[in-house]
Amino acid sequence: MSADKIRVETSDKDVLEVDLAIAKQWAPIKNMYEAFGTVDTSEKPIELTNVNTEVLKKIIQWAEYHQKDEVDTEDGTPQAKRFVSLQEWDKKYFEIEQQMIFEIIMASNYLGMMTLLDMACKTIADMIKDKTPEQVRQTFNIPNDLPPLEQPAE
Repeated sequence: MSADKIRVETSDKDVLEVDLAIAKQWAPIKNMYEAFGTVDTSEKPIELTNVNTEVLKKIIQWAEYHQKDEVDTEDGTPQAKRFVSLQEWDKKYFEIEQQMIFEIIMASNYLGMMTLLDMACKTIADMIKDKTPEQVRQTFNIPNDLPPLEQPAE
């Protein structure tokens, strides 16, 4: 393993080698490096217990594409934005199953990847935009649990 890579273990016990520059964007890894200065993962990988392999690979794909993006704060960490616009590449990136988008939201929150979190939430918001409550229920497979008196008349 080269010095510019680290090993991480996902929730399903797979071990992946990740570029250090990308991994240092993740809050758990960044915090370890700030606390200890360096971390040797050759013997024991860093556990990312809240992220499965499939989701982490998808997050790495996003991070590799956005690696050269400018950061929003002085300490180099992205900041949540009030307005998020998705570029063409990001729109294609999120053309995936809803469940995967929700898993990316959970994982990006855990990893502290605010820009990815914002983009994933924007994607979900766009799915809801201009829909009736019934259409939202259908889109997200949500059962109608309103009592009969509270349901809108048809």
